[in-house]
Amino acid sequence: MTPAARQSVRRWQRAPGSLTQRLFAWGGEVRVQRLLQAVAPLLPGEASDLGVPPGTRCLVREVVLHVGDAPVVWARSVAPHSALHGPWKALVGLGQRPLAALLFVDRSVRRTPLVAEWHGRGSPWHHRASDAWQQVAGGHWPGPVVAGRSSVFSRGEAPLRVFEAFVPGISAPVRGLT
Repeated sequence: MTPAARQSVRRWQRAPGSLTQRLFAWGGEVRVQRLLQAVAPLLPGEASDLGVPPGTRCLVREVVLHVGDAPVVWARSVAPHSALHGPWKALVGLGQRPLAALLFVDRSVRRTPLVAEWHGRGSPWHHRASDAWQQVAGGHWPGPVVAGRSSVFSRGEAPLRVFEAFVPGISAPVRGLT
């Protein structure tokens, strides 16, 4: 990744608020393509971020966000299965709607600070991103690194971890950030 591309990704990694809203402001139409919604194994770091023991049953939702026809973000959200009967039950029926519809309209939802993440080729994260990209674009993740950000949202005591990875080459400036 070139220094300019890395700097552009860093802007996206630091951008506060709803990523969906930022993508809409950047390029207009934003479409959500749901790829997975099931109880699935956790990836490294997810259990500790959620504060649950490894092996805890969790609902995993993976989507790709498109701006126009271009896929630009692979996102993965994870919530303990027990939270789906309470604070995060609307997650189950979200379908093709953006997760932001649940997260940024309820003032009781809290968010941890954003954490920049970089996952190299061969990591479980790169493998999952490549699987997603295979479904969407017919090829592997288009780069040697999956660069993204994560944070944990809480409603009451129920956590929901969100990871968003930016396709290499996403270079538009994010308004309000330098």
